Amino acid sequence: MDYLIKERFVQRYMTRLLVVGVLVVLMVSVVPVAHAAEIKELETGMLFGGLHGMANETIVVNSSLEDLPAIAEDYTATWCGNCVEVGNALETVAENISMEIYAVHRNIYETQDPLGNENVDARFRDRYDIYAPEFKPPVAGINGKYSLRGSNPVGDSLESDFADLASQPHNLGDGSVTMTWTPTGDNSGTVAWSIDQSTSAVYNVTIWMVEKEAYFPDGTNNQIYYHHIVREIIDVGTVTETGLSTGTEQITYADAYDDDDLEVHIMFHEYIERPEIQDETPTEPTSEDTPFLSMPLTILALLAVALRRQDQ
Repeated sequence: MDYLIKERFVQRYMTRLLVVGVLVVLMVSVVPVAHAAEIKELETGMLFGGLHGMANETIVVNSSLEDLPAIAEDYTATWCGNCVEVGNALETVAENISMEIYAVHRNIYETQDPLGNENVDARFRDRYDIYAPEFKPPVAGINGKYSLRGSNPVGDSLESDFADLASQPHNLGDGSVTMTWTPTGDNSGTVAWSIDQSTSAVYNVTIWMVEKEAYFPDGTNNQIYYHHIVREIIDVGTVTETGLSTGTEQITYADAYDDDDLEVHIMFHEYIERPEIQDETPTEPTSEDTPFLSMPLTILALLAVALRRQDQ
């Protein structure tokens, strides 16, 4: 009799241990895993340009294609704490090499950051769609060809990562870029641009209206002033032929968030036609959460039944 009581006690004890073990495994399995930082190489076309001046002044700027600055897009938000680290790293790099920084503030589905623009955000999402659907900052893009998400470095530091990417050759061939800007009103002007290039690439030509600095003390990342804010992107032409291409466009633009410190930047974005993605009808449920949870819950239910039977 004592033997049977002891055996029953051991069985109950072992069953309870098994239940606890399964619960521990479940808890570990649902904890998000921190992925290592990774540099992504994009296939959405080269982004270059960066020649600029103040919107309220007459501008004449030019450069060889070889001497154009690197272009750094900083996808950020006023509530994003680790965005500050990424922004500071980009600023440090720009102090040492030729690089222009463009802060794209999150706008779509955004409720806290007033510095973004829907069109600007949509264009960023189109180029960096590898981060769909959540598009959580920070994301740093270099020359439209490379990107790094988060604030963890791949190498020794974010500064070294960004410097290495920004130093990669543009491979644009021989040629030059010129931009002339003439203000025609408080929020309007005429832009004349030209590019002489030897490649067969197709480029979309845009004007980026960039606010040098905005005062916003209500963010939650402990910043008061925000810099290089892309307020608008305006299409002004296309480049479809090798050699010299030119264009002239009269444009109007919105006010800055505050003050009168908007800059006019000329940008060229290489157009690459993407392959069409064939829609496939899923043969299994699209939700990954339900199948993942149903199996452990089933196991727990069976264990609970076994434990209850042994208690009876």
